Order: sequence, then C-alpha cells, then structure tokens
Amino acid sequence: MSPLSTPTLGRRGMLAAVTTGLAGPLVGCLSDPSFPDADVIAGPDGDYVFEPAELTVPVGATVTWGFPSAGHNVSCRSNDSKRVAMPDGAEPFASYGPDESPEGSLVPRGETYEHTFEVAGEYTYVCIPHAANGMVGTIHVE
Repeated sequence: MSPLSTPTLGRRGMLAAVTTGLAGPLVGCLSDPSFPDADVIAGPDGDYVFEPAELTVPVGATVTWGFPSAGHNVSCRSNDSKRVAMPDGAEPFASYGPDESPEGSLVPRGETYEHTFEVAGEYTYVCIPHAANGMVGTIHVE
C-alpha cells in the first residue's frame, strides 16, 4: 500500500464498524423505561399483559399505570369493551378522553396514567387494542 492510499474495509468490516458505533446509543432506546412509582405496568417487555394482572387497593387510592412499550391504553368504559366491568355507582375511566377513539388513543411509551378509586368493588379493565389477546386487568377496591 502506498503512503497516500487509504485502507478500505470489506463488507464485514464495514458492518462491524457500523453496528459497533450504533450499539451504544441504541441501548438506551431499546431498554424499557423504569417506573418505580407505577402500581401496574402495561405491556412489559412488549407482552400483551398488565403486570400485575390483579391488584388490591383501599378506597380512595390512586393507581398509576406505567407504559414501557408503545401501543397500549387503559379502559374501564363499558361502551368501549364488553370485557369491562365495574361496581354500581363507579365512574368509568380511561387513559384517553371521552371524545377520543379508544382504538387510536394510545399512551406514549414512557408515560403514565393515573386513576383514583372512590367506590369499593371489582374493576375489570382492558387495553382496547389488545383485549382480544387477553390484555385484561382487575383492580379490587376494599
């Protein structure tokens, strides 16, 4: 090689250089956000579950849902899903507004949603886009 020539990388060398250079910045993008104050995690590891699936809280407690992955919401509105149930006298709730489409109103990755439970009883809620996949949770309010 002459002193003026530049070394060239083959395809494998180029791929190794590119992926090594991208790995560090992407690690933060690929890991789940942390929710130390969340009571329920919606879609952990991209799974169609609420974790825990059941939670017991006292009347007046505020439950916080954390969303480490995109594409999920919370709904306890009987008009939005047949799988929803709540005690008589309880106000329906959802992570989207009353005039928003439940299918298209998703909580952004990394955000939280809160609801305060004022009426004792059992609340069955769903993630509207994934209710058919079994993404259903229950809050027992005592």
